[in-house]
Amino acid sequence: MADNTVSYTITGTSPPVYNVTERFAPFRVVVDVAGAFYSKTLSAEKAQLPKNNIATVTVSDAKEQVPPHMRFEFTLADSHNYTVEKAGNDLLIKFFPAAQTKTPAQSASTSTGEAAKPMAAAPADSTLDKLIGSSEQLLNQVPNKKVTGAAAKKISALKEDFSFSGYKKQRISVDFYKIDIHNVFRLFRQITDLNIIVDEDVKGVLTLALTDVPWDFALDIILNLMDLKKEERFNTIVIYPSKKAFVWPTRAEDNLAFEADIKVIEQEALVIEKTATQSDEIMQAKEFMAKAQNLEAKKEFDQAAALYGKAFELWPDNAKITNRLATLYLVNLGMNAKAVYYAKESLKHDPKNTNAALYAAIGSANMQRIPEAKEYFTQSISNSPPMKEALLSFAAFSENYGQNEAALKLLDKYHSYYGETLDTMVSKARVLDKLTRSKDATRQYRAILASGFPMRSDLKQYIEGRLAAKDLN
Repeated sequence: MADNTVSYTITGTSPPVYNVTERFAPFRVVVDVAGAFYSKTLSAEKAQLPKNNIATVTVSDAKEQVPPHMRFEFTLADSHNYTVEKAGNDLLIKFFPAAQTKTPAQSASTSTGEAAKPMAAAPADSTLDKLIGSSEQLLNQVPNKKVTGAAAKKISALKEDFSFSGYKKQRISVDFYKIDIHNVFRLFRQITDLNIIVDEDVKGVLTLALTDVPWDFALDIILNLMDLKKEERFNTIVIYPSKKAFVWPTRAEDNLAFEADIKVIEQEALVIEKTATQSDEIMQAKEFMAKAQNLEAKKEFDQAAALYGKAFELWPDNAKITNRLATLYLVNLGMNAKAVYYAKESLKHDPKNTNAALYAAIGSANMQRIPEAKEYFTQSISNSPPMKEALLSFAAFSENYGQNEAALKLLDKYHSYYGETLDTMVSKARVLDKLTRSKDATRQYRAILASGFPMRSDLKQYIEGRLAAKDLN
């Protein structure tokens, strides 16, 4: 340790394989080193940092994990930054002032855990904090909250490096040395919390070192290196050789899936007018809104949301701003908790805002807050006539949660106002089927075939199969 710089060295007998993640409140750097263990001359007490005001470390032994690894969790002062570098068989972690560039190695480093053999990649612990998009973080990100120090610098670097590339997922650091490709995808499974299915023809080993990159960027590099493709749908990634073909299975039940109805997009324009009677705050808010609209047109939704957020701080009683924010977070950014927050802000100023109620309902349903979602769905169809999108989403929500009678009434209400569509007719037949109202379901399936609506061949086969089924006859 020298002045306000601290170094910590993890010494091993083979090149280290490690994973680096960040956590917040307080800011922490977590380094997982696979296959590491204490040497005979070291203990947990000796592995601590000397007393200082910059960083502390907690060392834990994750023997139960596959593969086993050691975790080094550094709690870092906001005024400092860090680097993690591999030096031969050692791993050097350095902490230095946030405004300072990378420093040379300092004296008085601390050594710990020897690596007995070449190490396989350590999967992230299942309890790792989820970063971008987690409900807990989003709920904590109230508009006036500021992030400072090392955390702010890392967030700024993320925006600068990847904001225009399309890679915006959780950032990771990986160091793979001749590791089986299936173990690599197991690591991604734990990092992403997505279902990952790997084709049996995917084979090979991989050596790859990446530092502080979004995981989807790392995954795309691996796919390119290994000549693989991916398909993503329904919280599931399928990985298969590029020369192979893959087709998602289809079912008639998926024609009006609840998640598909999240594509409800408010078309309400934010009319921006300048008048001499408005305050400086409102004038500034309108400038932010105009810039945000331009960013939306360029599909730069993160930056647009940030500007709308500034406009909201200056003009908090403008429900159009909060509606726009709810739409962006729900439809374009997939941040349900943020969408619900801004939808509720809209409803505070305008309880009859059925658009905001619908956004709050869908966001709450996505987060499995069922009673709250039902309350907001009911509010969303309170106008006369009710919105098409609200009726459809409420019906799909009711069916998904076993409230089939309610779903049937909502579909009938839709038909009374807007007429029948292929999707609503199929949904009604499916609900009647679930209610074991065989005669009504049979009539509905026959009506679909005779409706004249163009339909996919698999849907037609499904309907014909249901009409031929014994449980309907």
